Amino acid sequence: MKAKTKIILLFTALLSAAVFNACDYTVKKSASTTGELTVGVDEGISPVVQEEASEFMRLNNESKITLNVKTTKEVIADLNNGTYKSVVVGRELTKEEADIFANNKIELKKTAFALDGIGVIVNPKNPVAKLNFNELRRIFMGEQKEWNSLDGDNKDVYSGKIKVFIARKNASIHDIFKQKVLAGAEFGANDVICSTSSQMMREIKQDENAIGFISMAWITVSNDTLDESVKPLKIAAVDPNTGAIGNYVGLHQGYIANKTYPLITEAFILTTDFSMNLSVGFSSFMASYDGQRIVLKSGLVPVTQPVKIIQLN
Repeated sequence: MKAKTKIILLFTALLSAAVFNACDYTVKKSASTTGELTVGVDEGISPVVQEEASEFMRLNNESKITLNVKTTKEVIADLNNGTYKSVVVGRELTKEEADIFANNKIELKKTAFALDGIGVIVNPKNPVAKLNFNELRRIFMGEQKEWNSLDGDNKDVYSGKIKVFIARKNASIHDIFKQKVLAGAEFGANDVICSTSSQMMREIKQDENAIGFISMAWITVSNDTLDESVKPLKIAAVDPNTGAIGNYVGLHQGYIANKTYPLITEAFILTTDFSMNLSVGFSSFMASYDGQRIVLKSGLVPVTQPVKIIQLN
């Protein structure tokens, strides 16, 4: 890829998508656009869901949506026990979670909402630009403690003691990172646990030796423009069978959309409510053209509306 190449995402069928959106949320007033609703939200993707709720309430001033932000496992448990009728989560249900709903005879509707990327971030003063899964595994398991002991092109690029920050247990990105990068192994005993994504951002900004991981939603200013107070690294997966290192890919909407970025997760709307009320109205809005446009602006990738990847040289 040439250095000056820029990739952007655009909706491919603006007119048809707008016509397909059956509900005119600015005019039609019904049970699906009025009343009060509390939604459980995965903390990792909460910024984009907050934008969705704000826009929905702007268009429907007789609605009030409150977001309760928790870890993924917490909101899924709350959905199961009836605390919420709808939740938004940053990963698929585990088999254990799905079995609990089935055993309790709770019918679930699952709607794909967005593709998200998990960014590996460092302080902008850190000159390291890329890491592969082997290096990340050693760093996050606590086996590699110094920046100057990295492999290949990274060797001796930067010196200092590595300070590792991780998302808290039960967060979707904690589980996905552990599964994909650590192959299910445990994080290092000295890794510092961040209770929120805001804390993760703050720690990386303040410490030149820091490294952590975070949802794309938290480091996007708008569309493909990222927060420059932290630096996402290019990362490469490693074939578990051959040990071959794949291509190093940067954190970008286009690479999430074409699924070449190695750390991708999908966000879902889960609901137990099938009646025509505010819960269904808000869920439908998030999956509609207007809701998916907010997803695009927030740096994630829409999944219910077609997008086109455009490369500009």
